[in-house]
Amino acid sequence: MRKRVIVLAIAVLALLVVAGCGGGGSGSSTSGGGKAATTAAEGAKKGGHLDVLSASDVDSLDPGYWYYQYDYMALAEPTQRELYGWPADADKPAPDIASGEPQQSDGGKTLTIKIRTGVKYSPGPVKRTVKAADFKYALERCFLPQVGNGYVNSYLSTLDGLDAFKTGKAKEISGIQAPDDQTLILKFTRPTGAAAQALALPCTVPVPKEYAEKFDAGKQSTYGQHQVFTGPYMIKGADSGSVKAGYVPGKKIELVRNPNWGGKGQGDYRPAYLDTITFLGGNDLSVASRKILTGSGNLSGDYAAPPTAVLKSALQSRKDQVAIIPSGGNRYIGLNTAIPPFDNENLRKAVVAATDRNALILTRGGPSLGKPATHIIPPGLGGFDEAGGFGSKNDFYSKDGNAQPAVAAKYMKAAGFPSGKYNGPEVLMVGDDQPPASKTGEAFLEVLKNLGFKVRYRQVPHDVMYSKFCQVPKAKVQICPNVGWGKDFFDAESMLFPTFYGPNIVPSGNVNYPQLNDPTINKMMDDARQLTDQAERDKAWAAIDDKITAGAYVVMWIWDNDVNLRSANVNGVQNKFNASWDVTYSSLK
Repeated sequence: MRKRVIVLAIAVLALLVVAGCGGGGSGSSTSGGGKAATTAAEGAKKGGHLDVLSASDVDSLDPGYWYYQYDYMALAEPTQRELYGWPADADKPAPDIASGEPQQSDGGKTLTIKIRTGVKYSPGPVKRTVKAADFKYALERCFLPQVGNGYVNSYLSTLDGLDAFKTGKAKEISGIQAPDDQTLILKFTRPTGAAAQALALPCTVPVPKEYAEKFDAGKQSTYGQHQVFTGPYMIKGADSGSVKAGYVPGKKIELVRNPNWGGKGQGDYRPAYLDTITFLGGNDLSVASRKILTGSGNLSGDYAAPPTAVLKSALQSRKDQVAIIPSGGNRYIGLNTAIPPFDNENLRKAVVAATDRNALILTRGGPSLGKPATHIIPPGLGGFDEAGGFGSKNDFYSKDGNAQPAVAAKYMKAAGFPSGKYNGPEVLMVGDDQPPASKTGEAFLEVLKNLGFKVRYRQVPHDVMYSKFCQVPKAKVQICPNVGWGKDFFDAESMLFPTFYGPNIVPSGNVNYPQLNDPTINKMMDDARQLTDQAERDKAWAAIDDKITAGAYVVMWIWDNDVNLRSANVNGVQNKFNASWDVTYSSLK
């Protein structure tokens, strides 16, 4: 699950250097005003209204598109149910509309899922209960270009019959079967270990084909504007067949109770205390932060931290209203290994050794925003300890995050620069033009200059950095200082496969920033993806982490945290999976 980085949000994230704020430890740690789900009911009050103040909007109304943190917070968690979901304190999926865990057969190539009976759609155009065929259609439409899903091709690409469906030779995916209303069968061409976790992502929000396919028929699906709901809340006015009454793009999403929601009686784990919830976009972050802290009935939405002055004041007088949680992600500097000079492994190692990762962390806000990374898999995911935990298996990564000039000099000489200084051609670095990301790039620029590099450094708008430079291989950018990744679920495959698997390199939208295409690593990933035992998977993906980290294809520098704010009268509960407030567990006091 990737975090959508909003330019307005990251522009105010500077200088979060505070003593005693915690964070950065295990994947389950929280700080300040955050609560674990098990304490959610303490002081909880049924009913009432909550406002969530945000800088922007969700990326789409369509559950088939949802992939980003705010999409989950504002829509996926409160308004829809999936086959499997994420209780607030969970680090593995729990059955939701599925009545139990998927049953494996045929050596792990077949998954059989039983569906709960009696789960109703929200009032409106679809007057029936959910059936297995709705999940079949939901999964199939996620492969349609007009839906634009960002992850199914990574985790469900081995479904039997998928190629025929994608090329138009078949109208359905033969590997997705619904032999009766309560049985869903998924058949793969080979064992696919991540499939069970991928079934807890929004492509398994049920979608009734007889109602939705007319909205999916055009160049871009409009189903999101007319969707039906299965969660405890729905967008206001949805019973009319349109969400127009409750949705103003960029400004407002009004959620009201779904009267057809069956709650615990239908197997839903969410307490859903609140009567109504409104997500308000287009806010000035400074004003919104103060309103959350001094007002009542408010939570922070799509921004990761408040402005410096507001935060400092809050930590002095309202510390229990500030909550920190590990994001399950990382940030790193991409070194393009497809072209010189970073096709030289020793040169890459020298750059890593010369980098003061603590100085880079200060540009983001300081120690409270995370610990220095020494490899790829972040805390809280399987394989983290096997890959080295908070330590390092490589001499070019210091455990404390400080630069190592002597180690850098050693690798510079091994790279063919006996003076310890680079004397080759100028290199191109493209980064974000907004702080704090721009400050990170500028700090790394000093690292390069100290090593003798001549750098043409272009700072451009955040979206341009990705769409025209860092995600476009033909742009031949040698260094991208402002990239990173967030987990899709609690499995290391979601951190390593999308970002370092060679066949995933594409002409545009490429997230394999180092353009790593090593046959040995590719083979290790192909093998690891077929493992279905979690302990074996953790060990295999840790070995892949070791291999990639040892090659210094990127400069890892932080496993980062998210910062959330709440009003004093709000019992805010953070969702461990999404690293944000979970409004279905939160309540008024």
